[in-house]
Amino acid sequence: MGLTSNIFVQKRNNTTSLKQPKELGFYSKTQDSTILVGDASKLSYFYFPDALLDKELDLTAGIKKFKECSKSHAVDPCSLHGLLSTIQAYEIRKNKRVSADIITFRGVIRKLISSAFDSPKFNPVDLRIIVFDGQIFIKEFNQPHTSSGTPQSVEFRSYYSGYKFESLVTIPKPLPNVSRTSLEKRPKKIVNNGDQFISVVRTGVGRSKLVLGAEIDCIFDFKEDSIDNLKHYAELKCTKGVTTFAEAQRFERKIFRTWLQCFLVGVNRIIYGFRDDNFILRSVEEYTTNEIPLILKENNPQLSNVCLDAIKWYGAFTEWLLATLPRDNDPGLITAYRLVFENNHLKLTEIENGHPEYEGLVKGEDVLSDEFKKWRMSASI
Repeated sequence: MGLTSNIFVQKRNNTTSLKQPKELGFYSKTQDSTILVGDASKLSYFYFPDALLDKELDLTAGIKKFKECSKSHAVDPCSLHGLLSTIQAYEIRKNKRVSADIITFRGVIRKLISSAFDSPKFNPVDLRIIVFDGQIFIKEFNQPHTSSGTPQSVEFRSYYSGYKFESLVTIPKPLPNVSRTSLEKRPKKIVNNGDQFISVVRTGVGRSKLVLGAEIDCIFDFKEDSIDNLKHYAELKCTKGVTTFAEAQRFERKIFRTWLQCFLVGVNRIIYGFRDDNFILRSVEEYTTNEIPLILKENNPQLSNVCLDAIKWYGAFTEWLLATLPRDNDPGLITAYRLVFENNHLKLTEIENGHPEYEGLVKGEDVLSDEFKKWRMSASI
């Protein structure tokens, strides 16, 4: 009988100590899912003069030409391979193994923290965990959100408008290197969701050390020559404008999730685009990540302590996971688990030999790439 364990999502730790996030490396991902380690070619730069709001920009323009790259059957949008290749490059450069207990994407940890606050209907948890070389690797097996509606549906237009907003407010290079013609043609640019820039960040809570991959929307001001540019990154979001009390409450829930996303990896700036019912961009507002807890505390008594509560659950969950999973430093030993949300608990179950997923998880490349496994088994670090 394999290992099983669970944790109640209302469990909290007293510790709120956090490690300062530090960028270890980065990579770019192209529309065909090619991974370019140490390459910043897909990093965008924020540029949006307020005067452009007078143009009443349509956030559904070009929707029929949208390139939905994540729906390709040849693409695994949840793959850890780019993250692992960047970690391997870091270990070769530093001649030491990355110091981490848990390695995954920011979105996975955000999903696990959100399980204590959101309905499982809107936040399904279905993860696979591999323990290898004394470290825990977590991968999401649910497909990320895509829209199944038609281009005429409100659902699809809402989905598309977020990508269109990013396209309208960013440029591919620093402003002095972008032609006036390119700037003026931004509203007609074909939008895709395949080009990505991913930062690899070391962070932690309590005694747990994590390395997280996080997609970065843009540089807000300028990029430094050093590897660590976390303080210059920004998160871009687009939502319907707030005109009623009910809409204000929905936005407060939304901005809490955005805070969580940024807080986890040390992104300090959040930029929201607000649209009307006809998907015309009406305003652009900037927030600092640190001011979000104060905004929530002042405006919504129900959310006054939600950020601190999230940190306490973050610490409780990671501590439980480290205490529950045996971590053998023998790189030849690989064990697999499934983590799901059931009845207000996160439930962990070992996947044993004979299970339909076992071969792909333990011996295949469903989570860990063969290249990374060979590197760790051969490296004297």
